[in-house]
Parts: sequence; C-alpha cells; structure tokens
Amino acid sequence: MKEIKIRICPFCGGEEMMETRVASYGGAYLTPVQNGGLRSAALFATVCRDCGSVVRTYCADPEKLYCKKERRNWQN
Repeated sequence: MKEIKIRICPFCGGEEMMETRVASYGGAYLTPVQNGGLRSAALFATVCRDCGSVVRTYCADPEKLYCKKERRNWQN
C-alpha cells in the first residue's frame, strides 16, 4: 500500500494531523460470493487536531479483504 501523508486540512487549513484507529465496531467487511466467508480489516482515520474533521479513512491492510490474485479474478 502506498503511504499517503496529508499535511494540510482541506476544511480549516490546520497543519497538525493525528492518526487514529476507528472503533472496533467500525470495520470494513466484505462477503466474497465465491468463498462464502466474511473477511474484515481494521479501519484507520486521519483527523485534523484543529477542527476535528476526519480528512481520510483507510484500511491499513487491504490484503485481508482480498489478496491481489483474488482481486484480479473477481473483477473479471
């Protein structure tokens, strides 16, 4: 996964960001039809310390949802 650094808040112009983990009940879930199982991965957020806006939400380990090989097959 590419690392993305947000330096300035698009809402207030603040320059101090913090990384937080979204609460355990707020995760990314995917139910693949071909495998029949439920997969999940933790979500994280970049939050502006000045205004509290969530500037970015992301999954730190997208491979837990689908490995690259499976994604290629699933998209076709």
